[in-house]
Amino acid sequence: MKRGLLWGMVLMVFVYVAPLDLAISSPKKIIWKAQSSYPAGLPQLYSPAAHFAKLVKNLTDGRLVVRMSPGGSIVPSKQVFEAVSTGVLDMGCTWAGWWIGKFPAAVLFGNSYPNGLQMREMLAWIYTGGGLELWNQLYKGHGVVVLPPYGMLGSENFCWSRKPINSLDDFKGLKFRTVGIWGKCLERLGARVVSLPGGEVYPALERGVIDAAEFATPAIDKKLGFQEICKYLKVPGIHEPCAPLETLVNENSWSKLPDDLKQKVKYALKLSCFHAINLAMKQDAEAMNFFLHYPGLHVSKLSPEMIKGIVKIGNEELDRYAQKDAFFAKVLKSQREFRKLVEPYASLVRLPYPYAK
Repeated sequence: MKRGLLWGMVLMVFVYVAPLDLAISSPKKIIWKAQSSYPAGLPQLYSPAAHFAKLVKNLTDGRLVVRMSPGGSIVPSKQVFEAVSTGVLDMGCTWAGWWIGKFPAAVLFGNSYPNGLQMREMLAWIYTGGGLELWNQLYKGHGVVVLPPYGMLGSENFCWSRKPINSLDDFKGLKFRTVGIWGKCLERLGARVVSLPGGEVYPALERGVIDAAEFATPAIDKKLGFQEICKYLKVPGIHEPCAPLETLVNENSWSKLPDDLKQKVKYALKLSCFHAINLAMKQDAEAMNFFLHYPGLHVSKLSPEMIKGIVKIGNEELDRYAQKDAFFAKVLKSQREFRKLVEPYASLVRLPYPYAK
C-alpha cells in the first residue's frame, strides 16, 4: 500500500513538473520582419532573399523565423535602409548603390563603377580583405549591422540600344538610362543621362523617350523583355562587373540574438550566396544564348579601345569622388590594393574562353 502510494506520488510529480521543465528550457521563437528592395518576379534579386529565409528556419529548427516580403510590401524599395535603421524592419535585403546620395562610398560596395572588382575578387575582398569591416564602418552610428551578402549578381549587360554604339563618340547626344558614377562617366562622353526606375525603362525605350539603357544581368533583362524593343545589345558590363547584394540588420535586433543563432544566420548567408551565384550562372548563360539567336537582335562586344577609354574616365571619376570624401578614398584604396595583390596571380591562371574545343 505504502509502496503504491509512493509510486503514485512520484508519477504525479513527473506529470506536473516535466511539462514545466520543458516550458522553461524551450527557447522562445524569434520572428524578424524583413523586406527585399525587389519584387518577387525578378530572378536573382528577390529569390536569394527568400531562399535565405528558408535556410534560417531550417538551420535554427524554427527558433528564428525571417518573414521575408517582396519590395514595396512594407516600405518603398528605396527606403529599406531607413526602415532597418529605425527598427521598422529587423532586416533588409537590398543593394548598397541606392544610398550613394547619403553615403558616397556605398557605390563601391555595390561595385557599380567602371572596372570594379570581378566576382571572385569582390567576395575575397569582403571576406578576407577587410571589406565587410569597412562596410560596417560606413554605416556606423546609423543603427544597422552589415552582414555578408545574401546573393551576388554577375556581370551586367553593358547596354541595350535602339541605334548602334561602336565607339565612345557614339555616346554624344544619346539619351541613356543609368545611375551613379557610371552616369557621370557617360555625361563626360556627351550622353544625356536619364534616371528611371526599372519598371519605366521598357516603355521609355519603346516610345523613344530614351535611346539606350542598362539595367541588370542577362536573365533579369530577358525577364523585362528588352530584346523585344531594342536592336542592339552590347557586352560585357564593364560598368558593373558584379554586384554584391546587401544584407542589413537592425542593430538592436542583432544584439538580442543569441550567439549560436548569429552564427547560423551568417552560415545561411554563405549558403544562399553560393546558391545564388551558381543559379545565376546557369540563368545568365541560358539568357545570353537566347539573345544570340533572337531574330533581329545584334549582340556585340565592346572594342578594346572603348574599354580602355571607359576605364580611364572611370578612374578619373573615382579619384574625383575620393578627393571630396575621405572614407570613399579609404575604401577605394583598399579595393585597389587588393586588386594589386591578386591581379598577378589572376592574370597568370585565368583561362581564356574558349580554352578547349
